[in-house]
Amino acid sequence: MKNKLGCALILSIVSTLPLAVSADDSSKAYFSAGMMKMTDEGLDVLKGTGVTIDDSDRFYNFIVGYRVSPNFALEGSIISSGEISASLPDGDSGTLFGKTYSESGSGSTATIKAKTDNSYSLGLKYSGGIGRLGVNIKVGQLFWDVDYSVSSGTITYNGNGFNGSTSDRFHRVDGSDPYVGFGVFYAFSKNSSIDLDYISSEINDSDISGFSLSWVRNF
Repeated sequence: MKNKLGCALILSIVSTLPLAVSADDSSKAYFSAGMMKMTDEGLDVLKGTGVTIDDSDRFYNFIVGYRVSPNFALEGSIISSGEISASLPDGDSGTLFGKTYSESGSGSTATIKAKTDNSYSLGLKYSGGIGRLGVNIKVGQLFWDVDYSVSSGTITYNGNGFNGSTSDRFHRVDGSDPYVGFGVFYAFSKNSSIDLDYISSEINDSDISGFSLSWVRNF
């Protein structure tokens, strides 16, 4: 819900911005490659005494865009896979995704891993500025899928045992959610620039957010 409201707000803001040429008008298509540092709150529900959560990871992103006007472009992207994890103490138990779980109580810990496969996005980008500096605003839809597995130790989930020695998958989800983003760019030339953006979305009803740094090449 938060990201849907954010999309509506950004679209409203964009509609009031004056148009300004942000790149070489003859360059319609462009390619972007970069790195993202993202935080995913998907396992925060497991927080408790003795629980250790690693909720961030680095991703690579590759974008192909086409400018339909000097300021607006359509974008499609591929985002590399990544993972977050939670280490559960001996005997820990609770509820995850509406089903009960418990650590084996064997005197050791168990680690749950949430791994996203390659994700995809389709969206609209506004760019405008004066001279070499400018701003980017993005809205679109993120398509994702996530595997939840036990990477070490043993847990019982929904009445079934899962062992980390075989990297057992105990839950899988996929879907899509809107994303919003905003940032700045610096143009080195008519055909090359650097983008620094902040991105926010959701995966499996949990917030994700972070920063991306990308090199953009116009064609």
